Amino acid sequence: MNLVVEIVPLVGITWKNKSINLLDGKEKVEAILGNPNSVQKNSYYYFGSELRIDFDENSFVKYIEFLAGIDGDIQPMIYGVNAFEVSADTLFSILKDKNDGHIDDSEYGYSYNFLNISVGIYRQGTPESFQEMIEEIEEENEEMDAEELEYEKKKVNHWATIGIGNKGYFL
Repeated sequence: MNLVVEIVPLVGITWKNKSINLLDGKEKVEAILGNPNSVQKNSYYYFGSELRIDFDENSFVKYIEFLAGIDGDIQPMIYGVNAFEVSADTLFSILKDKNDGHIDDSEYGYSYNFLNISVGIYRQGTPESFQEMIEEIEEENEEMDAEELEYEKKKVNHWATIGIGNKGYFL
């Protein structure tokens, strides 16, 4: 499928002349996307659970998250780059520059929340955790096949999720 979606922080998402904005009502989301694949409390999941939309207590969009990473069918663009294809360091630098302020880095490199632009990113591993894994494998005289090693590298060098929230969402 490979659907390219443009993320506009503090505004919403757009694709193929369609858009869903933060603070849109649940009815508008359903009119555009139809019935969700899955519903969990105040979250709707679409496109095989690659897209999550969270609603507040008044049924307005408060958070939109892309969940499938580089291997997903939905490829979000933000500030002119593909959020999942570009290196983790490159996206972090772009978001840091655009944020121009405090970043919540309390997850030790696994995730960052850019408070001024209400963007959050997450990955399953860090370069440090990858190195620790390699050292453990070597200490135990185990082997890891090349395919599995490449997969683990990809997890630390690319973000697995990206989401946007209303102003102040991450505060």
